Amino acid sequence: MTSTQLTEWQAYDRLEPIGEERGDFRMAFLSALITNIVRKIWGTKGCKMTVPSDFIPEWDRDPDEELIREKQSVSQMKEILFGIAEKQNKKVQKKEEREAKFNKNPPKKWKGK
Repeated sequence: MTSTQLTEWQAYDRLEPIGEERGDFRMAFLSALITNIVRKIWGTKGCKMTVPSDFIPEWDRDPDEELIREKQSVSQMKEILFGIAEKQNKKVQKKEEREAKFNKNPPKKWKGK
């Protein structure tokens, strides 16, 4: 392969990527699409939509570079857990109230002619 041919292939690869990079983008696009559809149907109002770059692996990232994350304290973890439990308890309580109301006043049977 000559230098000219290699240069042409490199230029072509920039326009139309060949190989795994293109596959990664296809899967990232599909993942973002599915995630956004699910969030639109079942998500909360105003939730953040995703973009394909959220799903593309960073193969070139320096392994020595670490993401700096704040560690949660025990009290923060407890607060989050109690918040989840409180919401779940409210859901169960509402369900029990509906069932009790239904059992007190069951729907009347329809008498067809």
